[in-house]
Amino acid sequence: MPETDFVPGLYIRDDDEGLFSRDIDGQLVRLDKPTEADYKKNVTLQIDGVPVTVPLAEPLTDANGNIVVDLAGRTTPRYTTIFDAAQKLALETMGGEKKISIPILCHQPHMRPVAVCRVCIVQIYGQKRGRRAAERKLLPACQHQVKEGMEVFTMNDPGADGERVRQTVKVVTELLAADHLKPASPPELEEEFAEFNELGQMTRRCGADPSRFRMELLSNPPPPPRPQTGRRGLDASSPVFQVDHSACILCDRCVRACDDVRENHVIGRTGKGITAGIGFDLNVPMGESTCVKCGECMVSCPTSAITFKPIARIKIVAKRRSAQTLSPRELTSDPIFAGIPPKFLLWQRGLVIRRQIRAGEVLCRQGEPGNTAFIIRSGRFKVTIFPRLPAAGGRLFHRQRPTIRERTAADVIVGEMACLSGSPRAADITALESGEVWEIRRNVLDRLMRLPSQRHRFETKYRQSSLDLTLQNTDLFRGLEEENYRQVVDYLRPRLNFVRVQPGQTLFRQGENADYLYFVRLGEARISVHLHGKVAKTVSSGPGTVLGEIGLLAGFLEDKRGSIEEIDRALQSQLNRSGDDPAQAFPPGVRTATCSALNQLELAQLARSDFLEMLRKFEVLRRRIIEQSLARLRSSAVGHRILDEYVAQGLYEGQSILVLDLDNCTRCDACTKACVDHHGTATHGIPIPRLLRAGRRLDNYMVATSCRSCTDPHCMTGCPVDSIHRGKHLQIVIEDHCIGCGLCAENCPYGSIFMIPNERNRIAVPDPEHLERTHIVGQMKAANCDLCDAAGELSSPHPACVAACPHDAAFRMTGPELLGRVRRGHGGPVMPLRDDDAIA
Repeated sequence: MPETDFVPGLYIRDDDEGLFSRDIDGQLVRLDKPTEADYKKNVTLQIDGVPVTVPLAEPLTDANGNIVVDLAGRTTPRYTTIFDAAQKLALETMGGEKKISIPILCHQPHMRPVAVCRVCIVQIYGQKRGRRAAERKLLPACQHQVKEGMEVFTMNDPGADGERVRQTVKVVTELLAADHLKPASPPELEEEFAEFNELGQMTRRCGADPSRFRMELLSNPPPPPRPQTGRRGLDASSPVFQVDHSACILCDRCVRACDDVRENHVIGRTGKGITAGIGFDLNVPMGESTCVKCGECMVSCPTSAITFKPIARIKIVAKRRSAQTLSPRELTSDPIFAGIPPKFLLWQRGLVIRRQIRAGEVLCRQGEPGNTAFIIRSGRFKVTIFPRLPAAGGRLFHRQRPTIRERTAADVIVGEMACLSGSPRAADITALESGEVWEIRRNVLDRLMRLPSQRHRFETKYRQSSLDLTLQNTDLFRGLEEENYRQVVDYLRPRLNFVRVQPGQTLFRQGENADYLYFVRLGEARISVHLHGKVAKTVSSGPGTVLGEIGLLAGFLEDKRGSIEEIDRALQSQLNRSGDDPAQAFPPGVRTATCSALNQLELAQLARSDFLEMLRKFEVLRRRIIEQSLARLRSSAVGHRILDEYVAQGLYEGQSILVLDLDNCTRCDACTKACVDHHGTATHGIPIPRLLRAGRRLDNYMVATSCRSCTDPHCMTGCPVDSIHRGKHLQIVIEDHCIGCGLCAENCPYGSIFMIPNERNRIAVPDPEHLERTHIVGQMKAANCDLCDAAGELSSPHPACVAACPHDAAFRMTGPELLGRVRRGHGGPVMPLRDDDAIA
């Protein structure tokens, strides 16, 4: 390209080389970025002579495999890499990611590629000037994009190209192992870690001999180098982990684990040349840094550079005496768990337990907290889903028969929906015959969801189960005769699509054409009506409700004073005359409100044409939708300030909010004293309160700072040791093996979790004033309100804070109950908000 054709931003500096940069005519340029249109373009290439077809680009995903979207719902395309194609080929032909023909050290499927270890190199052939030509260099598969007609040869290829790759990978492995293949420290962990050291496994796989490059074997070795400034050896300053910098291969997996996966931003690169290494904060010892001890860096490390100390091993005690804890070796030999980091299983014992089940034994019951999932190893199980009871003041529910299904080992897993979402169990599961199940905790299930094969399997099953539960629990279908309900379900099930919406993302905007009806399964939606450029009304809508029906019927609801019968007759007449495609006969409706997600939404989506056909086929649903839409449109404008504040404070998701009536409260603090007296020193070795008599107000009620037992528990997301669960009364319970990382407190948007030193578990930490000394402190542990029944011994909770109030000023209630009290004081309707005020 002539110098006069310079385009700003096209050329970049050598030290700013990015992903997929290439040398063209001696100049370094960045190739075109992928677009969403590339998702539909398929590319066929060969890997070791076997063809595989993949899309040219894929949507960017986060560390948990969820597609990353912006607030407008747009995805971020990324080019599909050779490693992605090889992974797909391994899944299709060999049954698992672990059998992939391309080795990796620095890469992981849930991390962004950096291509620094170079053990994933492959030989590539392509077309140049109409001829088959080989790339002059071996290129990293984790970062190189796929192209149509590309031929790739890995170290498994028996030919000359495979031999070249094998020898190159062998030399790279020998160079790494010569300097960095070290036994784990401390010595008592050496035997356990040796089997799972990925660098050691790679050495054995390649037949590498690291001793060829060791200095002591030279006949005339050079003098030993002088100690390098800034290069550290063993760092044992952390009370939980130990860092051996001499075993670090600078793969950056710990950096990406800390920065991208956990977003703690503690670990980074430091130094240059021989002094290059990882550093904590401003290159201080790990124990003096802001490390939260979540362990993500340790379980991501492929060598013995970061290990845990034996005293910090987490042992989770099984609640059932008959349960047997499975060993890391047994788990990693199973195909389901083959992709889980062995260090994770070594550090936390008891994450997976084996249970022998007798015929007739109940595995779990509907409505119980779903803190674990079950992998079926043998036996047959009956899944019974009972219809949900009507809400207070709702329609009487017709006596529907429960839904019964059978599950076997072919179904692999049951109970995963409640475990992943933090919601109560949706069904009873009973053994039809004797069998064996493996009970797994949520952090193991989260790890499994990072593996493409397991995620696809669980995601498909989760989506189908979610659609079935959505129909089961939608208020619109309550009270239907059994036969009518079955007909509705049979019609809707093949026509519904499962949709996830991220917090803050807009589902639709006021004034847009209405294309879909949405059934809410999980989460809360914010619905805002704009008048004259300002938000005139804000309400929320949660599980069991529908969104968007008003916009789909906008042409028939213009006269809010019309009767249900008149609108029904007009709509039925139009539907009967519309022919085979009602959507063509009806003018498109317009959204009357803007809808966005307050937290993560799970929805079932029904297209406009299918919605209109449903109204034509089922008269009872047509009348209900008209009745519901008119009630929402006619809802009073009184108390909108209260509704706005109700939504802004997140009270809609509270299931047990501590509310203080300021008309009666004398600020005697009896509630706080009762909380401290009841819990005593049982959890932290010192008396601590689980509430603060302070918070925001809703009218004349103060919402105290105490756990609300949210329907969507933000605090339970991502706990590295799975120590936070729901209790018997759906309250949040923190177990004794909490490591004090503070993630739950950070995730709680209401400040209801407190990080307090646990004097029952004292640890040695470096003295900041005298680095050679240590002092003993209590390890941090989370504390929150557990409704005074963490063990679940009571049939119903009896919080001490409420019982101790001498002035009848303290209450525990749900968000809708609090709103009902406030609206009663304003003379407004007392019924729950979502029954009469949601607008779409």
